Amino acid sequence: MFDSVRWRAALPMVVNVALVRTVGFVVLFASAAGAQVTLATDCTKVSAGGGDHATMDHVAHMAAITACEKARAALMVPTQGGQAAFAAIQEIVRILDADPNTDWSRVNLEGLRRHLQDMDEVTMRAAVLQRSVAGGFQADVTGVGATVGAIQRMVVNHAKMMDGVDGYLVRADSITDGVRVTVRAAAAGDVKAEARVRGLGVIGFLTDGTHHVRHHLAIARGEAGAHGH
Repeated sequence: MFDSVRWRAALPMVVNVALVRTVGFVVLFASAAGAQVTLATDCTKVSAGGGDHATMDHVAHMAAITACEKARAALMVPTQGGQAAFAAIQEIVRILDADPNTDWSRVNLEGLRRHLQDMDEVTMRAAVLQRSVAGGFQADVTGVGATVGAIQRMVVNHAKMMDGVDGYLVRADSITDGVRVTVRAAAAGDVKAEARVRGLGVIGFLTDGTHHVRHHLAIARGEAGAHGH
């Protein structure tokens, strides 16, 4: 999505500067403080500071007009992939294409698609029965059909990765139709940390960690050790 345009700073003696951010680029351009670019914006009327044509900075003025036109054009370009998993794979494809070292003989985008299916199954269709235990929570995460396998892959693997990391102590055991996962704060007696763990619950815990996007790229690259699929 195109971010709203906000004027943030000033270049001394020259122009008021705004940061205009789109998904693909950041541009600087000049205008009156508080201005905002919309489809109705007349970029020919953008000001580079000062209303006197004879004394204005014409180079800055032309740069401001050009940047305004780019920002206006960006409003007319769709940026959403249409569906979250589709967009995630699309992003990975762009990364693979941009990397001259990509080994396309090993690329496994189908594996990534199936992993994203697992994420969807667990996020949207798993049942969670959670209870408080000393230091955190224990939860039975269960489902039917394809959801069972997704739970056993996603929850168990995440538990293994996060146990002893970022202040967690985690254990996951297979049960009928799913997994029983126990998550505790590593700092015994830390009331705030324990409250956070319970507040996160299963889905919050599953989202935690900085490894997710790297893991998706590893699956797509067909790297050894990328879990699942």
